[in-house]
Parts: sequence; C-alpha cells; structure tokens
Amino acid sequence: MRRDKRLERLRRSATDVKPAELRTVLEAAGFLLDRTKGSHEIYVHPDRNDPVVVPFRKLVKRIYVREVLKAIEEVQE
Repeated sequence: MRRDKRLERLRRSATDVKPAELRTVLEAAGFLLDRTKGSHEIYVHPDRNDPVVVPFRKLVKRIYVREVLKAIEEVQE
C-alpha cells in the first residue's frame, strides 16, 4: 500500500523528490544497487537489460524521476 502511494506521488509531481524516496521506490520494485560512481547510483533489475542511473544530490531532477518511473513500469508489465 505504501509503495503504491509513493509511486502515485512521484507520478503526480516529479519535482522536489528526495534521493532517499527514489531509492526506496526502486528497491521496492526489485531494483538492486549495483555500484556507486561519484554522486551517481546505478541500479539493475534481473528482468531489465539497461541499468538505471540516478544522480543523488539534494533534490533529483524531473528527468531522472521520469526515467525511474519508466523503468519501474517496464518491470511491472
């Protein structure tokens, strides 16, 4: 239930998203942290070929939030 609420919040407003929120949503969807390179975290999923790269700063930009949502939707289908 909580995971669904977080996803809906991200879909409604892709701005002002904290890195910890994205991390929680990715991990709940089955993504695993593969490695960290500088300020970027790279997540992989067993059902997806492409990794998801997210820069973790104070607030995550909208384009990265959209990429995360797209990746989660691909995995859930």
